[in-house]
Amino acid sequence: MPASYQNPVYDYIQSDEQRTGRPQQHPVVVVGAGPIGLSAAIDLAQNGVPVVLLDDDNTVSQGSRAICFAKRTLEIFDRLGTGQELVDKGVTWNLGKVFFRNQAVYEFNLLPESDHHRPAFINLQQYYLEEYLIRRLH
Repeated sequence: MPASYQNPVYDYIQSDEQRTGRPQQHPVVVVGAGPIGLSAAIDLAQNGVPVVLLDDDNTVSQGSRAICFAKRTLEIFDRLGTGQELVDKGVTWNLGKVFFRNQAVYEFNLLPESDHHRPAFINLQQYYLEEYLIRRLH
């Protein structure tokens, strides 16, 4: 993780069960606030499904397991309300290149047609994605 990035720290939010000592049933409990858990919680909430999101950490991921996001994934993030923010922060690309040593041997355009709303891919560290999804939850 670059020294220029400061992991946000999120306050612990106590649940009603913890305050009252009375267990409650929830339609959906999502365990894990990585990209998939956060996306699932946002999508469910946007569709009127009450959801509880649990995680064992109070910040975003350390490092990055996910760094490249395809056009279809960006379209889903548009639906979740974070697509533009991700594209604005990420490095966009449509052109792929294959090299043999120092020589380019093949080049391909992943979006040869014009008028696409999103690029073929963006590169963006996972901790930014998680931060933007968490911000969307609040």
